[in-house]
Amino acid sequence: MNPPSSVLTLHARAEADLRHLLPRVGPALAAILIVYTVWDFLLDPAHVLQSGLTRAAFAVLAALAFWPVVPTCSAHLRAAWAHWMLSSGVILASAQLDGGLVQGVGGIVLGLFLVPFIANGSAHFAKVVAPPALLFVACSVLACSLPELLRGILLYASALAVAFVQMHIAVALRRYAQAVESRLVREASHDPLTGIHNRAWLSQAAAQAFSSARRYRTELVFAMLDIDHFKRVNDSYGHQAGDEVLKAVARTMQGTLRETDHAGRFGGEEFCCIFPQASDASASLCAERIRQAIAALEVPAEGGTVRVTISIGLARMQDTHATWEEVLKQADEALYAAKQSGRNCVRIAGERAGTKPAAFREDSTLV
Repeated sequence: MNPPSSVLTLHARAEADLRHLLPRVGPALAAILIVYTVWDFLLDPAHVLQSGLTRAAFAVLAALAFWPVVPTCSAHLRAAWAHWMLSSGVILASAQLDGGLVQGVGGIVLGLFLVPFIANGSAHFAKVVAPPALLFVACSVLACSLPELLRGILLYASALAVAFVQMHIAVALRRYAQAVESRLVREASHDPLTGIHNRAWLSQAAAQAFSSARRYRTELVFAMLDIDHFKRVNDSYGHQAGDEVLKAVARTMQGTLRETDHAGRFGGEEFCCIFPQASDASASLCAERIRQAIAALEVPAEGGTVRVTISIGLARMQDTHATWEEVLKQADEALYAAKQSGRNCVRIAGERAGTKPAAFREDSTLV
């Protein structure tokens, strides 16, 4: 079973953050590991050369993870490797000093507080912290007395618990931030009444579709749609009924489109559709399906059932069009022609005046 899309998004965001931070923070952490040789000298000058070489060696090993040397290696895995090497360097260097594990346990556990930035779940947390923890216990067993061993393990376990809680707080904060961002993105790109895309989003989609069609020499058709005599609905049944009609029209329109098509509310009772890789004929068929589906709608309202029709204008992108706005303008002109032809029909830009519209509603009574 695939994980939910929200989990994938959170993982991808954490991956991107680590990819950004590793080459910036990693070298500084490796430098700190080496600089702490000064502490080794103050504690045990006789073994400082040995501990210093250990620190330098593990700093070099950690540096392998700061940049994507292996392209297929994820940032999470590289961050875990860096943590293992840096922590192991601190633990082994301290173990080589007389009293190093006892005096330096505070510095050893500090590395645990980087784990919440690396781990993204309980299982991952365990994998990240297990190798250094086992190394610390093994070195402490060999170098410390029983009271020192118990005190060190207790301190290390306490730091582990704090880091575990911090990780869950960090995950919760990332999830909350993602939810807020998703809501803001949706509010900026969707019409609050109908739930379909708004004019701002349609403008961006139209520009992208136009650019893609021009680059790859594919067909593109825009459609402008307008509910016929919508003002009569508001005047006869009230604005709440008008809102329900707009919602029903939006749902119906969305349900008739192909997966590659886009639709949105352009403003008021006007909608827009984008048909990538569609000829006049295929776009006309889709527009006709929309027209028929909306003509069959029955929207309950106080005082009766509301039925509406829709007029549609189509325009195909041509070599003479310099911008997508020019195509949309022609679709709007075709919509005006559909209104002039009696409404409830589909008109294509460039049709000769007097040509029979693509379709008429059988019941000529318009709402």
